[in-house]
Amino acid sequence: MRPDQAREISERDQLWASLRALRAEVDHLAVGEFAGTERQVRIVTLLARIVAAEMDYRARAAGPE
Repeated sequence: MRPDQAREISERDQLWASLRALRAEVDHLAVGEFAGTERQVRIVTLLARIVAAEMDYRARAAGPE
């Protein structure tokens, strides 16, 4: 494994672990409890960025198609 790959995996693991603090709020959003508060909008934006980054990572890991 290349050093940059190891670093990226470590960073991804840390990111996902840090989301535990938001778990209760994410669970509420997941069942449709969306009041549109500024905090909820920020959490949804954060989750969208994380999903996009994860999709990019997986595309790179899969290599060229």
